[in-house]
Amino acid sequence: MKILILRILLLVIPNLVFAQSKTVFPKTNHQFIIISHRGFHVDTPENTIESLRKAIELGVDYVEVDIRTTLEGELVVMHDANLERTTDGKGKVSAISTIDFKNLKIKGTAISPPTFSSFLMEAKDKVNLYLDIKEADPEKIISLLDKYQMRERVVIYCSPQQIFQWKKLAPTIPLIISPSSNIKTPSEFEAFVLSFQASVLDGSIKTYSTEILHKLAEINIPVWLDTLGKDDNAQTWEAAIGLNIKALQTDKPKELIEYLSKKTLR
Repeated sequence: MKILILRILLLVIPNLVFAQSKTVFPKTNHQFIIISHRGFHVDTPENTIESLRKAIELGVDYVEVDIRTTLEGELVVMHDANLERTTDGKGKVSAISTIDFKNLKIKGTAISPPTFSSFLMEAKDKVNLYLDIKEADPEKIISLLDKYQMRERVVIYCSPQQIFQWKKLAPTIPLIISPSSNIKTPSEFEAFVLSFQASVLDGSIKTYSTEILHKLAEINIPVWLDTLGKDDNAQTWEAAIGLNIKALQTDKPKELIEYLSKKTLR
């Protein structure tokens, strides 16, 4: 049924809705984009100001960061819904007060997890941000982006259910979504993108064939691959280059920069 709906959408949604006009992305210094997943967390804790600074020092194009909300509605930087894995706290991020959140320590360190405001303050004029919206109000995010003059330095990763709210509130910000696992063919990918008005698709390299990538290129939709975990290696990077993909999200930004430099792609 979902595939049938997507096929119908492909027929009834005019391509001119948005696909024929290119999204304007944040400026970068490189044609091949490197997205540092949760900052540079090889020797610093993930999603911290320290990991952000290290990623900036490396010269990455984007730092990916996860946004959640405390009990009082303060936007904070944390991947997990719960505090136990990364901090000395317990319970849910959404159930902790802002003061208590600021007093937390990252496990084994004297480092506190950052608020989104402090993260933006550090990133301002230095690097683009790839915001992964875990649990956060778009209006509050936009307000802070404007406060720190970062609206033109971000892309937003959100669920398909959130995308229309983002389009309404901030139509100029590029939006990234993950393709449904149910879609397999080039025409189904086209229908999916047109129905959700995405600016970018993500996912693993196994998601995309040459034919799918050609179809997406026709409608000006880039793919920013996630090369994480066991896929974060030279073999996958080489395969991505072979598919003419020009953006990778990685846990190994230093090694990826060195790899691309050797290939004169950086």
